Amino acid sequence: MSAAIAARNFYTSIHQNRVSNIARLIAQELQLPKEQIEQIEQIRLAGILHDIGKLGIPTAILSKAGKLRKEEFELIKQHSVIGEEILKHVDFNFPLATIVRQHHERLDGSGYPDRLAGNDILLAARIIAVAGVVDSMNSSRAYRSALGLSAAIDELKNNSGVLYDSEVVDACCLLYKSNRLSDLHSNDIWGSIRKE
Repeated sequence: MSAAIAARNFYTSIHQNRVSNIARLIAQELQLPKEQIEQIEQIRLAGILHDIGKLGIPTAILSKAGKLRKEEFELIKQHSVIGEEILKHVDFNFPLATIVRQHHERLDGSGYPDRLAGNDILLAARIIAVAGVVDSMNSSRAYRSALGLSAAIDELKNNSGVLYDSEVVDACCLLYKSNRLSDLHSNDIWGSIRKE
C-alpha cells in the first residue's frame, strides 16, 4: 500500500515514512506500559499509512504550487475519510482505519472530519497528529519553503493541551532537545526541486 502511494505521489510517500519514524520515537519516549509496547509498532505502521487516502485526491491538487482554493482544501480534507474506506476491510489486529480517519482531529474539537475532542481521539491518532506537524513544518512544500524544526516545536508548545495532547507534545519536545529529530529531514524533495 505504501508503494502505491510512492508511485502516485513521491512527496506523500516521504512524508508518511518520516511521520512514521517521528511517531515511533514519540511512542518510545512516552514509555508506554509493557502491555502497550506492541502499540509502538502499530503507531509506526499507522504513520506509514496515515495519508493513504491521498490516493483519492487529484495529483494536481496535491502538488499545486500556489495557495489552495477553499474547495480544493475541502477536497484534501477528505483524505482521512478515504483512507479509512481503503483500510477498514483489511484485517489488522488494531484500529488502523480509525487512527487514519482521526489523524487530523484536534483536542479542542476543531479538527476534521468528525470534530472529535479530547480522549475521543485515539492516542495513536494524537501521536500521528504531532508527528505530522513536525514533518510538515520542517519540510518544504510545493507552495512554501520549510519553516524549520524550531517553528514546529513552537507551534506544538503554543497549542499544547488545546490542539495537541500535552503529554505527546512533551515527549516530542524531549526528542527535539536531545537532537533525535534532526536526522529525519535529510531528504527534502521540494527543497531540492526548488534549488534546481
